[in-house]
Amino acid sequence: MEEVADEEEPTRFAKVFPRPVADVLGVGQTVFEEIQESQVDMGLEKNPWAPFDDEYEWGLAEWLSKRVNKTATDEFLKLAITKNCTQPSFTSNYTFQKKLDKLPTVTSTGDRVGGDRKPLTEQHELWRCDPVECVRDLIGNPAFKDYLSYVPEQVFADPQGKTQVYDEMWTGDWWWNMQERLPSGAVVAPVILASDKTNLTRFRGDKAAWPIYLTIGNIKKDIRRQPSKHATVLIGYLPISKMLHFKDDEGRQIAHYRLFHNCMRLVTKPLVDAGRHGVDMICADRNIRCIHPILAAYIADHPEQCLIACCKENHCPRCVVGTKHHGDHFDSPLRDVNETRATLECHKNGEDPHLFEDHSLRAIYFPFWSHLPHTDIFMYITPDILHQLHKGVFKDHIVSWCSTIISDAEFDTHFQAMSDFHGLRHFKRGISTVSQWTCTEHKEMQRVVLGVIAGAVEPRVFRAARAVLDFIYYAQYQAHTDTTLARMQEALDVFHVNKDVFVELRLHQHFNIPKVHSMRHYVQSIRALGSADGFNSESPERLHIDYAKDAYQASSKVDYIAQMTHWLELQEAVFRHGMFLNWVASKGGLGEPLDSDLLEDEDEEPTFADSDIIPSGLLASHGYHVAKSCPFLAVSVSRLQTDFGTIDFIPTLQTFLTHHFPHSSISASQYDQFDLFKSVSLRLPRRDHISDLKRLNRVRAHPAIPNRDCRKPPSPAHFDVAFVVEDHQLWESGTGLDGLRLAQIRAIFKLPSHYGKFPHPLAYVEWFRPLRDPEPATNLYRLARSTRNQWRFASVISVRDLLQAAHLMPRFGSSKVDVSWINGDVLELADEFYVNPYINFHIFDTIQHLY
Repeated sequence: MEEVADEEEPTRFAKVFPRPVADVLGVGQTVFEEIQESQVDMGLEKNPWAPFDDEYEWGLAEWLSKRVNKTATDEFLKLAITKNCTQPSFTSNYTFQKKLDKLPTVTSTGDRVGGDRKPLTEQHELWRCDPVECVRDLIGNPAFKDYLSYVPEQVFADPQGKTQVYDEMWTGDWWWNMQERLPSGAVVAPVILASDKTNLTRFRGDKAAWPIYLTIGNIKKDIRRQPSKHATVLIGYLPISKMLHFKDDEGRQIAHYRLFHNCMRLVTKPLVDAGRHGVDMICADRNIRCIHPILAAYIADHPEQCLIACCKENHCPRCVVGTKHHGDHFDSPLRDVNETRATLECHKNGEDPHLFEDHSLRAIYFPFWSHLPHTDIFMYITPDILHQLHKGVFKDHIVSWCSTIISDAEFDTHFQAMSDFHGLRHFKRGISTVSQWTCTEHKEMQRVVLGVIAGAVEPRVFRAARAVLDFIYYAQYQAHTDTTLARMQEALDVFHVNKDVFVELRLHQHFNIPKVHSMRHYVQSIRALGSADGFNSESPERLHIDYAKDAYQASSKVDYIAQMTHWLELQEAVFRHGMFLNWVASKGGLGEPLDSDLLEDEDEEPTFADSDIIPSGLLASHGYHVAKSCPFLAVSVSRLQTDFGTIDFIPTLQTFLTHHFPHSSISASQYDQFDLFKSVSLRLPRRDHISDLKRLNRVRAHPAIPNRDCRKPPSPAHFDVAFVVEDHQLWESGTGLDGLRLAQIRAIFKLPSHYGKFPHPLAYVEWFRPLRDPEPATNLYRLARSTRNQWRFASVISVRDLLQAAHLMPRFGSSKVDVSWINGDVLELADEFYVNPYINFHIFDTIQHLY
């Protein structure tokens, strides 16, 4: 065991693989070094922007290639200001394309008979790249040097090696076991494929494309998931055909299935020899290693998973669970590659193997994966959080059933009356009017749905819904331990214990639902391949924009696939040259490095809608951030009381001054004026399971702000709720919510200098009652406002005591929602609230730890 820890990373204890791995066979030149050498040979060492004249012309070319179509490029280059002032070396779109070109860059036979009495045929175009060369390009790209791993690890959260961690692909059991099967010194390059058919036309027409994407598990999942990093590449377009040369639908379907496998066999053919014997490749660190590219994961939605597995869509593509047992809570054996191959061969030969029907196979006699070495395709079909959980189990089933219990109208009303939170979508018209659901809408609904149904459905329905929600949140963790996987399994167990209530209420007749059954495979897959967020189908769906839809729009819409591939070649050449220039700049060849996505800090904070800028230093230490200047200046106490609601501002400020400035004789005055901030940004505590990109949230405290455009309504008032550290000693020594209390923030202000120097801004807060045990029926924390002498109990505190934003959901109960809650501020109107544990992953992780 060796300890592996960065300054900002949690300590990890890694067990090193016992045999030599990733032997260095020599040193070579990376692709960027080869480009630089070729420029030197051509006498262009002082012009790395070649074939363009200089940095400015390259910037123009990069912009034109990405943002402007061919016609507009011609028009732009013919403008007088372009010809007389800019004077680029290319004067038309034709010469511009010539410059870009200089950058370093199946047949099926039907069962219908034609007029000549011969079977009709159709030619299919398969556009493909060599996947081995794509792997060579990815593993040798200097831009990924700091994000690559060549060796498997068994990582533990403790030095005793009792709690194993699963996050990156190289921490999963599959890589460790595969390394044992390869020669000493070899490097595994886990090939991750993804495919998904997508429409290209927006409003009319039936144009479609079927892209295939490739990435490798050696690259960190946070990098390969970002389209701007180009760590996932397009390796082909599968043909799409209506198969009209077949007589009936059954013949067309089988032809579609076989065409897919025939094409994928051609696409993956180079992986056969490379995976078996290895290929010497120059890696990003300039070292030459023997790389074995092996198919390790396939990302697809359920219909395509079944297409890959050669089974029917009403069955599981991973295991041989019976048709009527999808809802049963037990594990079935995984499908066996050799057994499936033998069964298909027997069926092809006219035999009638019972497993063909038992396993619900299709007559696909040459599966593309049957010839790939070290490949167990049924284990490599990865969890699909988007379609299986967000859309399938949650939206199509749990939400549908709960809305039927409550009634659609009341369900919408609960969403309309939901309290506000920064970054939370408010369904102001309910959810029944949403015509097109995306993953974002599913996630937003999940954040508040328990508050919507709490008290309105019977306890078993609530427990089943909450168990599904727990499972979905755990499935999205960026890192798992044995503990979190046990909690994930426990959530699934709770769902199965309570699921029969939906049958008793006649909301569904059975649970023979493949997407419900798919939840059984998540824990097993995470242990084998790493956390499921690295294999979500959200990534290929996002890539469709860059590699399919934008490419189609750049074409003439006629013979579009050929034009799309050429356009994408140019885009890739432009991007690659930009990376090369950044690489040269990082070595000091161009002075300061140029702007590029690949040179951004991976922990860079997200941007906010407001003008406040979050400094990069905020992520390096615990704390908060406020704007450099206050948007509300010289606010009087009377305005604080009327607009901000700080009724007891003077007495609470006096209490604060007495405590912090005991020797001062200055008292809080009704005639003083205060400078106020609109919000404060808080850096959330680190959680090992949650991405650092989600560690900032904002707490707002401001009244309604008039819109500059008098025709538009003012922006609404926001007085958010936050967790406050009331007892620092108890919080630091305790766990979870110890020492914390919730409060609504009414004002964030600077202490005037004549009161004394205080290092932090102050906040006027109205307290809620202390947290007690969760409510038994819902297991949610139930709260009401804290009062003193029938007035809201308030205090002035340091902003430093604010820990993170919180969300309080109104307690609807079983009665109908008061109409005033929909159009008013529900935090002011409701009497009781629930603390929302699903508003973000940090609060969820904290509260689940307590449970």
